[in-house]
This record gives sequence, C-alpha cells and structure tokens, in this order.
Amino acid sequence: MLQFLSYSRMQIGCLVFLMYVGFLLIRGKDGDTESNIFADLLLIFGGICVVFDAITAWSVNSPDVVPMKANIVLHGIFYILLETELWLMYFYFRSIANRLPDTRWQKIFFAVLIALIYALTIVYMPELRIVKGKMTNYSYGAPVFIVFSLVPLSLFLVLVFGRKYFMRSDPMKKLAFKSSFVAVSIFTVIQLFFPESLVSSLNVTLLVLSVSLNSENPLFLKLDRLTRKYELEKNYYDRLDEIEQRQSIIRHDEKHYLAAIAGLCAEGKTEDIEKLLNVMNIELQKNTPKKYVRNRIVNALLNEKEALAKKDFVNIDFQIEPEVELEGFEEIDLIAMFGNLIDNAVRAEREWQESIGRKCDSVVGIKLFETDGNFIMFIVENHFRNIETKNGRMVTTKDQPGQHGIGLFNVRLLCEKYGGVYDMEIDDGVFTTSICLPKKRR
Repeated sequence: MLQFLSYSRMQIGCLVFLMYVGFLLIRGKDGDTESNIFADLLLIFGGICVVFDAITAWSVNSPDVVPMKANIVLHGIFYILLETELWLMYFYFRSIANRLPDTRWQKIFFAVLIALIYALTIVYMPELRIVKGKMTNYSYGAPVFIVFSLVPLSLFLVLVFGRKYFMRSDPMKKLAFKSSFVAVSIFTVIQLFFPESLVSSLNVTLLVLSVSLNSENPLFLKLDRLTRKYELEKNYYDRLDEIEQRQSIIRHDEKHYLAAIAGLCAEGKTEDIEKLLNVMNIELQKNTPKKYVRNRIVNALLNEKEALAKKDFVNIDFQIEPEVELEGFEEIDLIAMFGNLIDNAVRAEREWQESIGRKCDSVVGIKLFETDGNFIMFIVENHFRNIETKNGRMVTTKDQPGQHGIGLFNVRLLCEKYGGVYDMEIDDGVFTTSICLPKKRR
C-alpha cells in the first residue's frame, strides 16, 4: 500500500479534488437547474480516468508484481478513458453552442472516427513498452503516440468550431472554452517533452474544473436564470409604466373631448359626436394591453409582439384560450419558445410581402389552447417566400449566417426539456410550427 501511495500521490489528490467538485455540483443543483449530459460525463469519466492513471503509475513501477500483459490491459483502459475524455470535451463545447451533429452523415462520420481511433489504440497496445526513467518508470510506444495525436486533433476541432461560435457567447462560456483549451494544451506539451512528469491527471482535473466552475457552475446558472427573469419582469413593468403614461395623457385630454362633445350636442351634430367617440375608443384600445392569458409576462410578450408586428404591416390573429394553464413552465422558457416562433413568423410574413412587391396587412395566425389529453398546444401559421434546407436545417435569411437555426434549435431543446414535441409543416403556401407540451399536473 505504501508503495502504491508513493507512486500515485498526485493522482489521489486529483481524485479527491474531483470528488469535492462533484459534491459541490450536486449540492448546488436544484429542480430548475438543467444538467448537461456531456459535463456530467466529463466529471464521471474524468474520475475513472484518474483512478486508472494512479493504478498505471504504480503498475509501471512494480514489474515484479504486475506482469507486462496486465500492464498492457491497464494502460489500454487508461488510454481509452483519456480519448473518451477528449471527445467528451469536444462534444460538450458543441452542445453548449447548440451545434451538436444532427444529420445522419455527421453522426456516422464521428462514430467511424471515434471507433477507428479506439481500434488503433487496442490493436497497437501489445507494442507498449516500459521505459526506466531517472525518477520513475513510464510507458512509451505506438499507443502513447496515438493518444497524443488525438490531442491536437481534438484541440484543432475545438478551435475551429469555437472560434466561430464562442466569440459571440456569454463570458462564462468563453472562459470555459479558453481555460479548457489552455489547460489541455499546456499539460499535453509537458507530458510529451517530460514523460516522467505523469501529469495526465492534472490535465483531466483542470479540464473538468474549467468546465464545472465556469459554464456549469450551479451558482452562475441560477444567477443567470434570475437575471433573465428580472429583465423580463422589468420589461413587463416598463411596458405597464409606458401604458400608464399614455393613459394619463388621454385622461388629461378627456375634459377637452367632453367639452367638444357638449358643444356638438348643443348644435345637434350627432354624426360628429359619433366620430369623436370612435377616436377616443381607438386611442384607449391602442394604449390598453389586451388580456390574452393570465400569466402577466407571457401576456406582455404577446402584446409587445403584436405591436411590433403592426409596424411591419403584419397583423396577428390570436386564437387563445384565456384560461390556459402556463404555471407549470418557467417563464423564461415560455418567452424563448413563444418569442422565437412569433419573431420567425413575422419576419417570414414580411419577406413574403416584399416578394410579392407590395405592402399589405397580412396575417400571422397564433393559437394557444389545451387539449382534452392534458396537453398545451402553441401553433403559429404564416406565409413564406422560400424555405431552403441544408444538412437537415432551414437556411436563414438573417444578416449573421453563423447564428442561423439557433432560435429554432433552442425551441426544440426546450420542448424536450418538458417532454414535449416541436414540429414544422408546409401546406399550400403556409408554414406551420407547433409546440405540444404535456400540462404539468398539480
């Protein structure tokens, strides 16, 4: 036991640290904190990887106790775990940028590439040899070079992918991306030029740490969620304040309207009175929010989207059950799902108007209702100019092509979060998007 501890002190320290990080993550999460599967797997596989790093650090220095065949098996498991950790890092960064491989050919490509590297590692494991160093023994040979070749490949993929998407990300995601990239790069170079250093565990630990304490930190996730909720509520109350100011102006002008009506009554001009009353009614309607749903923030969103659509000569036909239950869903998620679909529909309707060469009061249809089977349906219908697809995704008409499809991809992810379904359909010149969410039972 003492001999084992003397060769694996660093690995044991890293394992204890990883267990503590895992404890902090589990304790910090609550029912509203989403868990990224790749981040969780990074932590789990990272811990197992450190365990086998400790075992192999001892086994290469104990040839009288551990035969070469056993060393080969132990190192093979360790190398496969290291390679898995690198792939998890790559797919983690793709997942937080909402850019996981989604087409069949992309999935086949990565499956074949990963399987090929695993196969090469296993095939060449018999060529592993143990080198006696000045301070400690270490493994060397073809399998080691295969693992080291995967490091620049994964870093290259992360860099090429990250440069495009993470430069526009929030600061926490940027920090996770940069710190992980730097940690893996530095410790890989150290291990390559100083093989006796055996710093693979530090590499894995810092990789997990940079992800866990930055983009996956439960405290930051909660703070971000509360900040976004605060901003939504602030926008809602700002909207109410604006409406209140407009209504105050109308109330201030009421005496002038009443005086005018009194004068018209004295003159018996009933038609002019009717016109003036219509003007007053229109002004009141313009500055009074409509009550679509009981949820005040969603209601404010629908009113705001309707006002913005009218500026583009697009009317919204709301067919909404006012008693629809939305209390079982996070308001932030409802804003993201409903807002994205409405924005896309209004933009497509405006582009359709431009394609036919005229401005007209076209209509976007929006339905929100509950079904008998305890499901909530949100359906948006609009005309469209042209819809192109590439790799199974709609090609955007936005000015920033790098962001195309992110909104709809987020809608799909949020639907999956609640166990719902997102669907698209084209029929007779009308594009229909729909969300079906299971109603939360009390």
